[in-house]
Amino acid sequence: MSTNLSPAKGNTVAQDASASPPYRFWLSVALLAATVMQVLDVTIVSVALPYMAGSLSANTSQISWVVTSYLVAAAISTPLTGFLAARWGRRRLLLASLGGFVVVSGLCGVSQDLMEIVFLRLLQGLVGAPLPSLAQAMLIEAYPPEMRGRITARWSLAVVAGPILGPVIGGILVTHLDWRWVFYVNLPAGLLAWMLVYRFSSPSTTIEKRRIDLLGFAGMAIGLGALQVVLDQGNTMGWFSSQRIVILTILAVLTLGFFLWRALTRGDSIVHLRLLRNRDFGIASLASITFGAGFYGIVTYQPIFLEHLLGYPPETAGWISATRGITAMLGMLLTGRLIHRTGPLVWALTGCVISAVGGYAMTGYDLHIGLSAALWPGILQGIGLGMAFTAIATLAFRSLPKTATADAAGLFGVMRVLGGAIGVSLMSTLLSHCTQSAWNHLGGFVTSFNPALHDYLNALPTSSLPAQFTLLQQVLLRHAEMQAYLNGFYALAAIFLLSTIILLIAIRFRDSATTRSGQRG
Repeated sequence: MSTNLSPAKGNTVAQDASASPPYRFWLSVALLAATVMQVLDVTIVSVALPYMAGSLSANTSQISWVVTSYLVAAAISTPLTGFLAARWGRRRLLLASLGGFVVVSGLCGVSQDLMEIVFLRLLQGLVGAPLPSLAQAMLIEAYPPEMRGRITARWSLAVVAGPILGPVIGGILVTHLDWRWVFYVNLPAGLLAWMLVYRFSSPSTTIEKRRIDLLGFAGMAIGLGALQVVLDQGNTMGWFSSQRIVILTILAVLTLGFFLWRALTRGDSIVHLRLLRNRDFGIASLASITFGAGFYGIVTYQPIFLEHLLGYPPETAGWISATRGITAMLGMLLTGRLIHRTGPLVWALTGCVISAVGGYAMTGYDLHIGLSAALWPGILQGIGLGMAFTAIATLAFRSLPKTATADAAGLFGVMRVLGGAIGVSLMSTLLSHCTQSAWNHLGGFVTSFNPALHDYLNALPTSSLPAQFTLLQQVLLRHAEMQAYLNGFYALAAIFLLSTIILLIAIRFRDSATTRSGQRG
């Protein structure tokens, strides 16, 4: 049975941008700015979370919903990109998405309670989700084939640099202004991008009246939402000892299974899973899930670790994260220039290995590390992130027909964002569970028969027993949280290794298929 990979009509690109370098340049600026703005909002709030928690009367677990709600909404909304672009035209959809994102960002800035900002972050994720996929598809089609590697590197740079630079910008805004400015900053950037798109892109000349499988889409939305609640709240509720978690897990399995069945048996599915039959795209999408989990887990929680446990100011924590972004840019530029010589798989494999090594180096952190010790693992990891992200994105679109780029970009974006949501939830769960386990373990040493305890209490500056035990409790909690973060960094390093294994299997499979083909010939 043949598979139609193209969306047929309706996916047009601005002809002026393709034909005229000046138009193409300014359109590229707008598209890359829109991409940066959308992905930046995943992590720009990370350094502001402690301040938001205090302002909105939320605990650490609750305030993480501000991040995960945005990611889940984006994962649900991203598959609609191809469908909406076909029905409305890419330019119209891009302008609507940019405008909506700006408006909702302003509303997030004036939020007064936790439920309000979580709802608005859901809405922000929904309206902003099409931006990276639309930008990627329009950039690919605006440039000739021989420049695809270079323009893909630029888009990948925007996708990776956004989350990495987010803590920097967020730290500066939180330190000198207020946490609400992490949302207000989207207003001038979004308006500028909107005006550039309006000026330098051409309206779509063909609109396709596609059908949509509403039941399948509903199954996907409900399933992803239920899965995210399970991942976010499972540890707090005692996992499968909680009836609510059991019900949500069953609901997620059934609805996602229903969605997969509909997507594979119907031609009007909102997500074109048949694109995964393309070997390069399928492998790249699978690697994107695991890579996205490690990437978003690191860039979201390292700033929190630096602020919460090491006592770094938000601005300093942001600048430490920025070093990862600078080296990621270098890795991307290097990969973009040399990827045509060896192909994307080699660079993707190398990047994932370097990322895993950098993640493992973070497991050597302690409560007394200096600035250089906090910096160098991120510098190393940034090089790997830049290499891997560019190479995986290039691999995904290497052998797809040009007419399939919109649907493929939407599906590829789903994989990346879904992986990010899983990574953030995994870190949240690990931190909660491992902190409790380490606390229980350390508490076993707090006994009247332990002479070291008496020596520690006698050395404290107060002789008040309640005050002594309050200080002891704070010290034990810091050490328990430190151990939890180390376990989380181990897990994220293992996730990068999983991406490496997936790519190794891809190389092995490709080589085996080539050998069999040669033997038949």
